Amino acid sequence: MNWTYLGEAVFLGLSVGLMLWVLKKHEGQSRLKLWVIATGVSLGIYLALKMLDVPSEAMGIRVLLAFAIMMAANTVLQFMTLLLWEHLARRQMELPIPRLVIDVLTFIIMATLAVVLLNTLFSVKLTAFLVTSTVLSAVIGLSLQDILGNVFAGLSLQLERPYDMEDWIEVDGIEGAVEEMNWRVLTIRTRNNDLMTVPNATVSKTIVTNYSKPTKLHLSHVTVGVGYAHPPERVKKVLLGAVSDTNGISAKPSPVVFLEDFGDSSIQYDVRFWITDFSRKLHITDAVRSRIWYCLQRAGMSIPFPISDVYLHTVTPDHEEKLRAELREDIIKELKNLDLFKPLTHKDITTLAEYSSILRYTRGEAMVRQGDTGDSLYLIRSGSVEVTLRTDKNEPVVLASLGPGKCFGEMSLLTGEPRSATVTALEETQVVVVGKEGLKALFESNPLLVEPLSSMLEDRRKEQVASQTKASKRRNKVESKSSEKHREDILARIKSFFKL
Repeated sequence: MNWTYLGEAVFLGLSVGLMLWVLKKHEGQSRLKLWVIATGVSLGIYLALKMLDVPSEAMGIRVLLAFAIMMAANTVLQFMTLLLWEHLARRQMELPIPRLVIDVLTFIIMATLAVVLLNTLFSVKLTAFLVTSTVLSAVIGLSLQDILGNVFAGLSLQLERPYDMEDWIEVDGIEGAVEEMNWRVLTIRTRNNDLMTVPNATVSKTIVTNYSKPTKLHLSHVTVGVGYAHPPERVKKVLLGAVSDTNGISAKPSPVVFLEDFGDSSIQYDVRFWITDFSRKLHITDAVRSRIWYCLQRAGMSIPFPISDVYLHTVTPDHEEKLRAELREDIIKELKNLDLFKPLTHKDITTLAEYSSILRYTRGEAMVRQGDTGDSLYLIRSGSVEVTLRTDKNEPVVLASLGPGKCFGEMSLLTGEPRSATVTALEETQVVVVGKEGLKALFESNPLLVEPLSSMLEDRRKEQVASQTKASKRRNKVESKSSEKHREDILARIKSFFKL
């Protein structure tokens, strides 16, 4: 028994144990664990035979040594790939290393090692081997020309780098994010979360559209048709307002609207906006189209049906008047339930309803913004809204959530002061909007209404101050003015605003 190889055996055992311990921390590496165990077994058998004084010149021992060295080299390369490239480069340093680079380097190292082993252990003369294998090489080259074409195309793509890992691209009609690039194919993850593989040779021969380069900015379009009765400048203003507040749209470059065409039934407008996350393109364009519909509906602008069939129906002369009367009755019913207007008679509320309207907002739309000027009150008919206040640190603080029957904007309606908070729709919300013109008509016919309305407004103001103080979790300076003094101030501001 030759114990001179005992140190090598101990080192081998410690190395195998250390590698298996490291691999326990990485999930999905069962294949690499098998390579480590197989390498340890093959090298262990070789060392055991050497300890038994088996001659090194024996063909069996040389074959076993070559096999063990090749397995050890492959195992070490896979282990280094996992630690250095997969873990360190990709996850820690966020450097996307293409799989093709790893595969090519591994092949070169293994091929070089194989040549060295043939020359060292088996005394194979490489010159004679290459000369006698010319015909065999030609046959293999012809049979593997597609595979070799993919390999060389992959190398060319790596040098040119038209895309990187996780870039959104379109190749041969397939759109998705680059998942992996190896020696044969390009793997793309589509929006349906499916993996599509495209041969490198096909990629190199077709047009590749990269939506992530040169920057993440990508121009998107939404086309909408609006009726001929609406002036284009007004339509463009409404469309820009719908797009500017949509989440996911870049503020710079700013959105633009072009009059694209005069269609058979409508004027076609091209709404253009920039996004920075191409993976969310469908969600963003959906939000844009939804907001466009709501904004056009509130502005009284129609999206005509395509002209293909003619439908005839009889409309009585008073049809429009009946619709307006029904709408007015709905508004009167809502206004009667509002505490602020309790001092008003049925006649007063009817007058107020003549100057009011019903509007609808979609989820996420801001109805009013803190600091903006305003002269209208909003009464929630259906849906819900969220009231937020920006603090001195410009951080939004949620004050309250309001539902049907609640109102906001009364201070702006009666005094014209800027909006004190931002109100955003939490879902599709319908509101009754009461404008300044209606109250002005009431005050002109009955100036005595100013005093009871100012009292109701002071009560509402105290409730809002208490709510804001509670939401911000800090006390502001306690106002020294009495409630009566506040009523007098509000009364004076109302008279000044309406020029009474």
